Amino acid sequence: MNLIALISAFVISVGASALEPLISRIDDAGYLTGSFSQTDIWALTLEEETSEGTLHIAHPNLFLLAYSEPSGCCTGYDGEMLYTIEADVEQVILYPSSEPASFLHLIERAADSTSLETVELLGDSVVVHLQGDLGQGITGMTVGYTLSDSLPFFFETRDANGNRTAYRMWDIEVTDLPVEDVFVMNIPDGYLLVEPEGM
Repeated sequence: MNLIALISAFVISVGASALEPLISRIDDAGYLTGSFSQTDIWALTLEEETSEGTLHIAHPNLFLLAYSEPSGCCTGYDGEMLYTIEADVEQVILYPSSEPASFLHLIERAADSTSLETVELLGDSVVVHLQGDLGQGITGMTVGYTLSDSLPFFFETRDANGNRTAYRMWDIEVTDLPVEDVFVMNIPDGYLLVEPEGM
């Protein structure tokens, strides 16, 4: 990394989290949508699973991941309920007492934490690495966004066992308002409602 990049990284991280430009961009935009791929990696078995789809994020904590592969599946938070729709078993899994695990919710919590933060600048890319107790079992997080427009392109979480979930994002668009009813939980006919916490 050259001297200019080192100075820039220092300026970004002094006095505020390096995640602030990204958080402010999403807050100001109101609504963000685009394509994503998700890769889950389990440390014990070294198994890896990849899926993809369309993401929707809105301030303060609304989100929807609508999967095209596997088709018909989604996970989201509608403002009151965290849920997952599993098309292969025709179930809607509800988590009424869980916090919204949205991208924006997690990075805002990380920005407010006392976790160790390091920053890399690679051309137009800002990559922020965090380590510490980030909540919900997360002990490490990596967030990537563009320096020019503060839009995200990468997000990864890691737990104490080494399990990882990574999201790559592209074709991100921002608008003031989301598509009507995009965050409403739509329960398909015949699907069983399941609450694991109450079982």
